[in-house]
Amino acid sequence: MGLIALFPGQGSQFPGMGKEWMEAFPYARELFSAASDHVHLDFCKLCFEGPEDELLKTENTQPCLLLVSYVGFKILERELHFKPIAAAGHSLGEYPALCASGALSFLDALKLTRRRGELMAEAGKAGDGGMMAVIGLSAEDAEKLCMEAGADEVLVPANFNAPGQVVLSGHVSSLERLQSTLKERNARGIRLKVSGAFHSPLMEPACRGLAEALATVTFSAFQFPVISNLEAKPYPSPEAAREILARQVVSPVKWIQSVHCLMEMKPRAFIEIGPGKVLAGLCKKIAPEIPVFNFSAAEDLEALKGVLPS
Repeated sequence: MGLIALFPGQGSQFPGMGKEWMEAFPYARELFSAASDHVHLDFCKLCFEGPEDELLKTENTQPCLLLVSYVGFKILERELHFKPIAAAGHSLGEYPALCASGALSFLDALKLTRRRGELMAEAGKAGDGGMMAVIGLSAEDAEKLCMEAGADEVLVPANFNAPGQVVLSGHVSSLERLQSTLKERNARGIRLKVSGAFHSPLMEPACRGLAEALATVTFSAFQFPVISNLEAKPYPSPEAAREILARQVVSPVKWIQSVHCLMEMKPRAFIEIGPGKVLAGLCKKIAPEIPVFNFSAAEDLEALKGVLPS
């Protein structure tokens, strides 16, 4: 009956994220400084000031989210002796989960997420790919619609986020054809502001480039299980991480299935660590019987003292 750590993915970022933490904890300032030195980015400016269009660039968003989420975990670890029984992250969030578990070093993760963002942005430069959140369809119906609307183009489920909430990814023309069909099914589609068709075969160049970057990194033993988006089950070994993380960018995020896997561990609660409350909202739809807490601001620390041992 332990606690499980959850880490958000791209889309949860906002200017100002992590500023309270950095101002309140000296070791948080040290992590921001080390991160800036390592990948030659001004993380304080990007995370605290933006401007938003700079923060929204995929190559900036990904290492910024990694940094802020990892800082949040280290605060809980040092201030409240937080030791989760397992962790999971949504897409990019899998990287801070791996750092928290000890399987991946923080500085290696920074380098990888920066490169991952660059590669995904490059793969999306053709401008012919996009993503759409579909509300009101089951996962099975969404998959059928992809086959119908995709024709000879790419259109695939990218995120199985919650019951009745699936994100599709592929060619923009396929997404446009899908809109009229959704109305007939009493469902609706919301185009997402992203720079490409993430988690689809259109990211294959990014998959290849990321595999090269992952080959240069050492993975260590897990201190606790991390659930992979790719398989919705714990990483089988540190050695498997390279292939799993590379394939993740062209494969769907199985978030519903991942939460079901975590439920088998009979957790006392989930704690979402990092900007926003996206995963808390999804988990309440998937597993409403399990409490979900957030750690995204300094004020949340006081509330978590009643949940975590001090």
